[in-house]
Amino acid sequence: MVATVAFATFSLTLLPGVDLGDTGAFQAAVLWPRVSARQAYPLYYALATPFVHLFSLSNPARGINLFSAVCGAVAVGLLTWVVSTVTQSRVGGIVSGLLLTFSYTFWTQAIIAEVYTLHLALVGLMLVGVRAWEQRPRDARLVALCAIYALAFGNHLSTILLFVPLIAFVATADPRPLRLLHPRVIGSGLLIAAVGSLQYTPNMLALWSNIESPHAWTDRVAAFWFDVTKADWRATMILGVPAGNVTDRLAMWAWDARQQFGIIGLALAGLGAIALWWRSRPWAVLVWSAYLVNTIFALTYNVGDTHVFFLPGHFFTALAAGVGAAEVVRRGATAAASHPRLAMAARALPAAALIAFGLWRGWETWPAADRHNDRRGEQLTSRLLVGVSDDQALLVARLNWDQENALLYAGRYLEPSAPWVRLYDVMPHFAYLVRDNFSIGRDIVLTADAATRVAGAYGQQFPIVEEQTPAAPALSAVASGIRRGTPYVLTLLTPLRDYHFDTDDIGAAVRELTGRDNRTGQTYEVFAGVAGDAPLLHTGSATPFVRDLSIAGDDFRIRMDAWLPTDTFRRGSFGHVLRDRHRVLFIERGASLTWIAGDGTAHVAYAGGLYAPQPRFRIPAPTSRLASK
Repeated sequence: MVATVAFATFSLTLLPGVDLGDTGAFQAAVLWPRVSARQAYPLYYALATPFVHLFSLSNPARGINLFSAVCGAVAVGLLTWVVSTVTQSRVGGIVSGLLLTFSYTFWTQAIIAEVYTLHLALVGLMLVGVRAWEQRPRDARLVALCAIYALAFGNHLSTILLFVPLIAFVATADPRPLRLLHPRVIGSGLLIAAVGSLQYTPNMLALWSNIESPHAWTDRVAAFWFDVTKADWRATMILGVPAGNVTDRLAMWAWDARQQFGIIGLALAGLGAIALWWRSRPWAVLVWSAYLVNTIFALTYNVGDTHVFFLPGHFFTALAAGVGAAEVVRRGATAAASHPRLAMAARALPAAALIAFGLWRGWETWPAADRHNDRRGEQLTSRLLVGVSDDQALLVARLNWDQENALLYAGRYLEPSAPWVRLYDVMPHFAYLVRDNFSIGRDIVLTADAATRVAGAYGQQFPIVEEQTPAAPALSAVASGIRRGTPYVLTLLTPLRDYHFDTDDIGAAVRELTGRDNRTGQTYEVFAGVAGDAPLLHTGSATPFVRDLSIAGDDFRIRMDAWLPTDTFRRGSFGHVLRDRHRVLFIERGASLTWIAGDGTAHVAYAGGLYAPQPRFRIPAPTSRLASK
């Protein structure tokens, strides 16, 4: 039942199409015949590809998003069952499942193409194996647990972090712990590991058959390991957080934990962590060590999406909270045991309150996590590819990696007749590329960054002209077009260095909306009110916050749901503006503006970030209509 609630929640809030970042890369690759060593998630693709074939062949992006929802529901169901059996309390299982379902980060990963819900489903399956072995400690069940563990490496290499917790559980629970050192046990483990590694055979074969692969087989194996583990950047990120940033990371961890479960949920988890020690020492050792190992790794892993590496910790926090809920119900029943008339109420009321709290977490989080009408990915790629076709123009793009992944999906599935190439692939022979396209009457269309680099390299050799459509108006021009008295919310979040952020233009937009430019330069800054008047709300902060206010009779909530500057990219945006529980703005880094027109329609504009409109440029072919004009 809890898994069904989870799946219904995820499917109703599912992202309907393509997204930026790693999600776009997964969506682009799921049905693509080519495999590379760097595409190192063989189990994920082995399960997702047939799923998409069966349920969403016409829309692969939505199909693989739905696969994440299924995996998320499975993870929730397995967690619920494990907690229920360990505590002998259905209420404990239900509470743990609901808290995981409605935790913000898990929810946002369960509605997009990502590997993390499958990872937690496999973690849940390992715990089922642990419970089965605990009930009947046979070698066959231990082998089955090892097989699940080895299989999980085909989805995410962070599975290695569970090695010590699992060994610690078996050693603590087994009356003969030295049995783990028996040659037969060690040999079986090594054999299972070898079989599990065969999942990467297609990746190895792809590298082996690549014409650019090294000649010596030892060098090919080294190159395979380099690509699969992504050692080029991962080696600098593991334990890569500078000592001066430790305090900020710890503050982020505390804020993130509260974002997922609230104070009550964390209190339940603390109670459950203590109660677990008295109920089952092996389970306490497993849960404590798994939480600590995964959380320490996340805190010291120097990446731009640290929040997703907290997810295993969230899983074990929800487990502990379920144990805590079971303990509350048990103590209530024990206290009322001497009063038979109160016994039923003493059991039912705490149980109902705890389940209601879990459901309330869903009510609170739903408007921010819901992405069922988020079409920004398609809008971005359509803007890039408008007017690009086999007989009209070739797009030469230089984009940020997360935008490029969405364009990769669009070029394969949404608009396969729109040709495009990466600038760095063609820059050495760009002049010949232009000549050959001119020979068949095709223009060259350039993204803004590509145009800058081509002009820098080739000077006046090519007549590069800026296109008038699609338009890329400045934010100040957008703000000047908003009628006086119109409700608006403008957020300013510290921009990334990779994006052009015109501070003068932003200042002009603030003056258009508020009458003066009094920006504070804080990490998070909000202006809200009606255009042309002093803002009803102007606030800035160095840490995330939530603000509620009323504008023109409507209730607005402004949520900052990311930790800056640590979060360099966030699936589902860095925050949200809600109007009467309906989202009207995804807040992104840079400037994000929404205003409510007279007919009640919410309009949106971005500047200095991922979704900010950028001008396009064109090198017209001599025979094209533009050149003739």
